[in-house]
Order: sequence, then structure tokens, then C-alpha cells
Amino acid sequence: MTSVKLQNVQSPKKESTTTTTTDVLSSPEGSRNSNDSIHSEDSEDSFLRDLERDQVHRDSTPDLANPAINQGQKTFKLDKNSRYALIAVWIGNFLCALDGTIVSTTMSNIASDFGQSNLVSWIAVSYLLTSTSFQPLYGKTSDIIGRKTLLIIAQALFGLGILLSGISTNVETLSLSRALSGIGGSGMMTLTSIIISDVVPLSQRPMYSAYGSVVDNTSKMLGGPLGGLCIATIGWRWMFLSQVPLVLICIGITSFVEIKVDHIPEGPERFSKKNLKRIDLGGIITSNFLVSSIIFLVSDDGGYPTYFKNILYITLFSSIIGYIYVERYIAVETLIEPKLVNGQIGILGLVNGVQSLLFYFVLFMTPLYLQLIQHINVTQIGFYTMFCVVSTAVGSVLTGLLLKRYNSSEESIIKAGIWLNLITFIGQIGGFTILYLVNEYVPPIEERFYWKLLLIIGLIISGLGVGASGPGCSIFVFGKAGRKDQASAFTVINVIKSLGNVLGISLSLSVYTRELFKRLYGFLGKDQSELVKKLIKDSSYIYNGLDQQYLKEVLGIYRVSLVTAYHPIFILSLLALIIMFLLNRSVQKCLKIILG
Repeated sequence: MTSVKLQNVQSPKKESTTTTTTDVLSSPEGSRNSNDSIHSEDSEDSFLRDLERDQVHRDSTPDLANPAINQGQKTFKLDKNSRYALIAVWIGNFLCALDGTIVSTTMSNIASDFGQSNLVSWIAVSYLLTSTSFQPLYGKTSDIIGRKTLLIIAQALFGLGILLSGISTNVETLSLSRALSGIGGSGMMTLTSIIISDVVPLSQRPMYSAYGSVVDNTSKMLGGPLGGLCIATIGWRWMFLSQVPLVLICIGITSFVEIKVDHIPEGPERFSKKNLKRIDLGGIITSNFLVSSIIFLVSDDGGYPTYFKNILYITLFSSIIGYIYVERYIAVETLIEPKLVNGQIGILGLVNGVQSLLFYFVLFMTPLYLQLIQHINVTQIGFYTMFCVVSTAVGSVLTGLLLKRYNSSEESIIKAGIWLNLITFIGQIGGFTILYLVNEYVPPIEERFYWKLLLIIGLIISGLGVGASGPGCSIFVFGKAGRKDQASAFTVINVIKSLGNVLGISLSLSVYTRELFKRLYGFLGKDQSELVKKLIKDSSYIYNGLDQQYLKEVLGIYRVSLVTAYHPIFILSLLALIIMFLLNRSVQKCLKIILG
């Protein structure tokens, strides 16, 4: 990898009696040593490290606020190898996002085709479960055996899972195949951001993150319409199988790329016994059990046997104890540095996790609302979800441009990034509220156009909010962690965000299913248990088999059940907004002290 070397510029030391604290939610008053300063050796990291008075020097990029450095950074240009590296990871990113959106749009049809509509949530959750629980594997491990090796392994697992999905015989085997794809997909998505940080200086990352977001969201935009088109033409099996050649092309490009990082061993040393001992297998295994048990417990819709619940609780507590023990006494190098979780990075990751939860809730529940309540076909549903996806890409690009503008001003790019995170989160909640009101007050099979316009506006605002938050979050995380810790730092953010994705789907579908069972039994009576089970198992039965005298009332029950699923998401969003406000206030005060 060709690295960009920029001249360090000495920053003057400032004495101050004003204080800062390491706790992101506390007041920034406390003791601050007058010797704290922005050092020329690692000015960008120490700019952020001063917020927590971390005295450990790390490799980093230069100070973004310095005009001399900004002038040098304007000449930044990727070399040929770095360009191919970005092409390789962005193709993989495209395939992962495309696959996820296609499945979200067509999962009801696939489950109905198997006659297992009651298991529809597992098609989505199985992928998200493994893509979340395996993310800790990739960040730290890529610092040990290299980015390229791990990326090819991830691409191969993703492709194998796609192949097996296309030949599945029921929802259970499809879910297992999706889980295998999730193991590979988690690595492809995680390593994309890490590799961008390897080849691009900090000041340029907002725009390159925005480019990646455009790739990601373009594929999501295409996924909805393509999913509907595949269902109507070639069928869902070829929808999966047609992706396999593209994965092979992606692997081929990656194999010809060199991705070198200074702190990663080269040659035989990389796979030596001593180096491989650094891989925290115990931490990977226990964290997998920990995350998986959480997701299973949240996904419970009341159908788990008592013994299975007890097993899950035992697994949860055992994995917590096991993880702590392994990280303290066994691991040569910890999977995730505690300081990356306990500080501002962990708090920002928590907020971003809720933002992802909101986004995936919208992405998965809106198609259900349109298909079940408004009786809109799959192809048309793709048209609506397109607005959310396109606006996400637009939001990311706009944020990248804004942060680049701040980069040449007296204000810090970090300060602008945190502000934008707060503002865009407020906007995202506003869009979510509009969608909630549409679900709450628009009657089933409504012919008038007004509600469609409101739905589109809500989807656009939600997409702008989540897209705009990405570059600002990345710039803060990478700037604070430094080059050597950036892979682990981004793993923390990715794990929390992915857990938010899973919880957004699991929690909402669990609440929705519970409420639906309760209300259908209340309306039809327990003597109609077979009819209730059929309605739950095959959603298409509402329009194709249900006695029309029940249609209006049953659709009302489905609508109320979907609205109920919004409630816990609203509560989490408001709590996260309060935390984000406190985080922003603390960071802004500390930055004001440092910038004078």
C-alpha cells in the first residue's frame, strides 16, 4: 500500500486552568495539566486524545485544522493499487447490500412458497445474527494475518452461503445458508471501512466514506425492484444463484491486489505460530455465544419452550463470565480494547446502533405494511423503498461535502461531524414519526394519494438522517483511535450498529407477532385456532382465502399490530437522542478549550 506522508507542523502549547474529564456524559470541568498540548508527532490523535488525556502516542494523520497541512492534502491522489483495492471492497459491499435488500423485499413470498410464513423473521434474522456476532473476528484478526487474506475468506464464505440459499428446500435450510452468508458478509462490510482508512488520509475520509455509501445505497435501491422482478420472472432461487458469478469476480479482483499496512507482519512471519497465537479465539467464541443468546432472547415471540429459554439465559450469563475471564487471563491480545468501549467511541457506537435499528425497522416493516395492509404488490413496494435508499446515499454525500468544507476552516472537522450526527439523528426520528402516523391513521386499502406522499416524505427524511450520520461518525472514530487501533475501534462501532440492525428486526417482529396472535384470537375466538394459525403461517391467505366478511376487521388487527411494533423503537430512539445531546455538548466544550 502506498501511504501518504505529510509534513508535521508544530502546534504551539497552550496553558489552561479549564478542565476536562474522561467521562463523556459528565461535565468537562476537572483538572487539566498545563502541559497537555497538541504534539506535532501525532497532532490529529492528540487533538482528540486530549479529550480523555490519553498519554499513549500512536500513529495518526496530521492536524486537519492547520492550513499548511490542508494545502498539502489537496494534492492527495490514490495510486493504482489502492484504487483497485477500493474497487474490490466496494464490489463486495455492493453485493452484500444488494443481497440484503432483495431478501427484505421478497422474504414474505419465499416463506409463503415454502408454506412457512410464520418463520419469515428467521430469513432476515439468521443473516443479521451471524453478521453481527462474527464482526469481532475480522477487526483485530485483520491486524494479525492481513486484510487481503481475511477479505478473500469472507468473500468465499459469502458466496458459498448464496449458492446454498438458492438450493434450499425449506425455511430452516435457507436460514442456515443465510447465516453462512452472514459470516462472510460481516467481514466484507467491516473490512471495507478498515481498508478505506488504510489508504485514505483522515481529511479525505468523509468523501470516500460518502462514495462507499453511494455504492452501498445504489445496490439497496436496485435490490427492491430487482427482488420484485425476480419473483415475477425467474423466481427467488435464481435470484440467489445469479449472484454467485459476481462473487467469484470479486474474489478474482481481490487476489491481484496488495493491501499492506505498516504494523501487520509480512511474509512467513504473518502465519508463524507466534503471530497466530495473537488471535483471540476464546474471545471470538464467547462473544459469539453472547451476541447470539441476546438475539435469540429478543426474538422470542412467546413460542419458545421453557427449557429452551433457560438454556438461553444460562448461555448468556456463562458467555459473559467466559468472555471476561478469557480477555483478562488468557488472551495474548484482547479482541476489543476496553478503552474503546468505555469512552466516547462506545457511546457514539450506542447511538449509531439505535440509528441503525431505526433504519432497519423502516426497511423491513414498511414492505410488510404496504403488502399486508395496503395490498400493494412486491414490484411497487420496491418503488417506495427506493426513496429511503436513495436519500441515504444523498445524505452521506452531503455530509461528506459539508465536512470537507469545514476541513478548510478554523473549526475542526471533528466538531462538525459530531454536530451533524446530532442534527441528522433528530431528522431521522422526525421521518420515523411521519411513518408511524401513516401506519396509525391511514385505513387499510386506502385509495387516496395523500398517504402515499406522506409515506414517501417519511422515507426520504429517514434515509437522509441515517445516511448523513455515517461520515461524521467515521471521522470521529478514526481520528480518536489512531491508525493502530482503528480496526478494533471500527469493529466496536460495527458490532453495535449490526446488533442494532438485528434488534430492530427481531424486537419489532417479536412485538408484532405477539400482538397479532393476541388480537386474532380475541376477535375470532379460540375455537378458530386453525384459522388463526393459517393467517399467521400464510399472509397471502388474507386476500386469497379469508371470508370477505372478516377482511376489514382482520386488516385492522394487522395494522394495529404493526403500529404496536413502533412503540419500543420510539422509546429507544428518545433515550439515544438524549445521550447524543449530552455527548455532543461534552465534546463541543472540550473542543472549545483545545481550539482556544
